[in-house]
Amino acid sequence: MEASCAAALGRDMLGAMAAPRLRASGLWLAAVVVSVPSVVRATEGPVRVVRNPFGPAAHGRNVIDFSDPAANPRPPIDPPYPPSPRFEDLDAFAGPAPSPSPDAAASLPEGLVQVTDMVMPAEAAVGATMVPDVERALEAPGDPSYGKEACAYPDAVPAGVYEGDDRPGGEVPRRHTIYLNFLGGVLYSGGENSAENLSNIARSGHMFPVYTGGEAKAIAVAQAVATDFEFVQTRVVYLERPPKILPYTMAMIGGSYTDTTAGPSGGVAPLDCEDFGQRNVCYAFQNSAPAINQANVVSQEIGHTMGLGHTEGTDRIMGAGYAGAFGDLVFGDECTPIIQVQGQAAACVGVNKCHCGDANLQHDRNTLRWTYAPPGPDTTPPEIDILSPEDGATFDPEDTVSVTLDVWDDYGGYGWKIVLTDLGTGDVLADQVDYDRQLAWDLVGLPEGHYELRAVVMDQADNTGEDVITFYVGAGGAGSTSGGSTGGTDGSATGHSGTDTDGTSMSDDGCGCSTRAAPGSVAAWLLGLWGLRRRRRR
Repeated sequence: MEASCAAALGRDMLGAMAAPRLRASGLWLAAVVVSVPSVVRATEGPVRVVRNPFGPAAHGRNVIDFSDPAANPRPPIDPPYPPSPRFEDLDAFAGPAPSPSPDAAASLPEGLVQVTDMVMPAEAAVGATMVPDVERALEAPGDPSYGKEACAYPDAVPAGVYEGDDRPGGEVPRRHTIYLNFLGGVLYSGGENSAENLSNIARSGHMFPVYTGGEAKAIAVAQAVATDFEFVQTRVVYLERPPKILPYTMAMIGGSYTDTTAGPSGGVAPLDCEDFGQRNVCYAFQNSAPAINQANVVSQEIGHTMGLGHTEGTDRIMGAGYAGAFGDLVFGDECTPIIQVQGQAAACVGVNKCHCGDANLQHDRNTLRWTYAPPGPDTTPPEIDILSPEDGATFDPEDTVSVTLDVWDDYGGYGWKIVLTDLGTGDVLADQVDYDRQLAWDLVGLPEGHYELRAVVMDQADNTGEDVITFYVGAGGAGSTSGGSTGGTDGSATGHSGTDTDGTSMSDDGCGCSTRAAPGSVAAWLLGLWGLRRRRRR
């Protein structure tokens, strides 16, 4: 039973599993659409849209209050990763697959439902199109040509789909990293952020167990998953975790469904249309099955985080008919009917219309090719500029120091952070990744002193760039008094490599899976050369 995803248990069982989950949320699988005014909006026609809950938070500013630490929504310094077993010690945990706990109860956050092994907004489960911004999609749509040139059926694409991410880092094509976590760890509910162990499917505060299949099998699983995704520029790592600055998908491998808030399944994942979140957490409850079977399940759960639903086809990773020794499966390369559970599509219907002209057909590979770059090297470093404050600016002690950044790279998928250091003491006061891609911080309550502000950006090829300024708070500073935040810039980003406080860069271990390497290196994991498709700077 372990070797099957939820979608692999057979359609009759899937229907029995999915129906109670939807009914528990007040929905019936036979419904045509659910309208929740605060979330879902209707156009003049039959289109319904719902906000993608797995993407970044609403536009705003990061705030760090140095005068009242308890008021901060997160620590000024991102905590390091908690200790975990070493990958090479996995054999010490080898043994029987853990049994589901009879005391665990499935319970997802309000507004989310589970259909087979996919977690999604309730409205998306009954036909609504998932978009990153409802208001933008319906009242202020983006460039209608953006991205749609890659669609086989551009006129069929509904508003809000493939209109581009209006925040840096979300541009397409992107490069991406997948981290296979065989080492377990404590996860928490309340969001979706792989770097901070946040997952909407997590049993908050519960220790997800270490994989019990042993080191050799874990390596074989990782190699097979890397092969599954080699047609797009995604790297698969497993020996060490990527640095927090870098957006990555984390697949938790091991345990059972009762180690999450999901219902019975062989794996579970958020369905993130267009992968707006880039930091999703999915689960594959695999331990003792053959490695290739485990890899099929892992790749399917990762596929859900990238916007793929279930399709027909016994040779497909995204298929819904795994049974027994099903061999090495593949992502489909043609439009294929999706699997509907009691009439519910539970798919990224707008994306499907782009590639197939029909919400009920899915093209696995073209869906991923639209979002992710083809394999090939990336030697162009990202750029970052501190637009405000100006280098050498002086602030009064009661001022809020407003930090504004500008970032750029030739591929999406990059991340950035700021590091604030008190030059008088040498203490690092802030070291924060901009998880929500706001490009802005308000620094409140800084004591008098001389400060260095460093902004760092890293791309998925481990190229880095940085910009550094200094400023003063209180008397004794050089430069003009600002009376608040200042505008302008002190120069361009350096574009050079550097070591970050949250981790170093990644490179190949020989199988398309990565280990640590010198910062700024072009990682040897890069797969074969394809023609590069550079995205526009918006």
